Amino acid sequence: MYKPIALVCAVCLVLAVGIAAFCGARTDDPLGIAVSPQTLILNSSQGGFVSVHTDIKLSAVDTTSLELNGIPAKGAGADATGCLVASFDEAAVKAIVSPPQATLTLTGLYKDGTAFSGSDEVRVTLR
Repeated sequence: MYKPIALVCAVCLVLAVGIAAFCGARTDDPLGIAVSPQTLILNSSQGGFVSVHTDIKLSAVDTTSLELNGIPAKGAGADATGCLVASFDEAAVKAIVSPPQATLTLTGLYKDGTAFSGSDEVRVTLR
């Protein structure tokens, strides 16, 4: 009777470790900085926000200090693994980029006052 429960628990543990290892795996940045969407379409609305995913634990960050190329964050929260996800105004981000690509840099402070920064490159198109 306990074997099925143990198997389910083992599968859940493997999935949790896999998700944690995947956090930010799309990027080469050491802080796991990954901008979404990866393609900014200048002549089209893409939901109103540009999100920046990281491998930084939200609990360690002063969220009021977050900026993306000088644009202040509209909000910040945690993903399923507790890592920081910051949101930025889509129109403000699109106003500072141009085709064919742009490097977007997230800057901020840890709660202890130490600065951090990391970048991701996105594709930029007109349509």
